[in-house]
Amino acid sequence: MKSLSIFLLTTCTMLTGCVSYREGQNVDLYTEIGGKETLSKVYGLALTRIYNDPVIGHYFEGVPKNDLRRELTEQTCELIGGPCDYEGKSMLEAHKDLSIKDSEFFLLVEYVQQAMRDIGLTYQQENRILSHLAPVKNEVVYH
Repeated sequence: MKSLSIFLLTTCTMLTGCVSYREGQNVDLYTEIGGKETLSKVYGLALTRIYNDPVIGHYFEGVPKNDLRRELTEQTCELIGGPCDYEGKSMLEAHKDLSIKDSEFFLLVEYVQQAMRDIGLTYQQENRILSHLAPVKNEVVYH
């Protein structure tokens, strides 16, 4: 009986340890990166560079940087599974008359990627975020 108790105790301990380990490894992306605070930092850095870029900066003339930062943070938060509800314009509506080219879109993405790296996100986290944002391209780029 004593050896059965030890076996059960050992088994329960091992299973609990495995579950805890697995839960720690399965943290959602939003939580893993540090939530809205991190996303806001990313867009703060990226937008400063984007607004000053000679190729794409003109698209943002008259657009308040802090408003856009908040909107992008909310939208990305929702897209990656965070607790946000983006209520802004659809990307198609916001970009319909701009005739944005592929090369301009990719330049903007490069600024966002660099900002992710600058604040310390891993390439894996960066790629996971970008995989959620990638479908937006079809609504932004002129066809």
